[in-house]
Amino acid sequence: MQKAQLTPNTTLYPVPVVLVTRGAGDEMNVFTVNRIASCNAEPPMISISVRPSRASHDLIARLEEFVVNIPWPEMELVGDFVGAATVRDTDKWAETGLTPLPAAVVRLPLLAECAVNLECSVQRQIQLPSHTLFVAEVVAMHADTAVLDRRQDVDFALAGGGLPYRAGPVRERPSAKFRPDELLQKVNAWRDRE
Repeated sequence: MQKAQLTPNTTLYPVPVVLVTRGAGDEMNVFTVNRIASCNAEPPMISISVRPSRASHDLIARLEEFVVNIPWPEMELVGDFVGAATVRDTDKWAETGLTPLPAAVVRLPLLAECAVNLECSVQRQIQLPSHTLFVAEVVAMHADTAVLDRRQDVDFALAGGGLPYRAGPVRERPSAKFRPDELLQKVNAWRDRE
């Protein structure tokens, strides 16, 4: 087997597609992260990395809360859209039709349309050269009953094709093939599907 040496990068396979909510009221936003990991078992903890220039960074740092929402497979394009659009000039809620629901513990909304929601309380903020690593305890978890097995554990295989994971390079910005207008048309079709 022949190997090619590549320029080091942060590519991991597969990369989960998740939608993160932060803020409430006028500060409410939804965005995607491509740097997320489980990092502790007891208590359950996850970490996300957010670039300081992102609109949501400062609010997560200040409120020390966020919600990770794991979407259904057909919502992958919604993740693309909310990750590429900025709340600074786009009303993501109006464009996507996503429905915020009250959380049980944190002050932030869950996304009704997502299969799994993890309410997270930030325990540590670590400044890295390009991102801030937010390490958070999962303080509440919600799941659509369609993805629960007989023991009431989340079983992604029950989601009808699994939950979305992307096996591809992690990019900071959309690739040259990204067409915002075409993506918005697809997101609007998903929003108006009923």
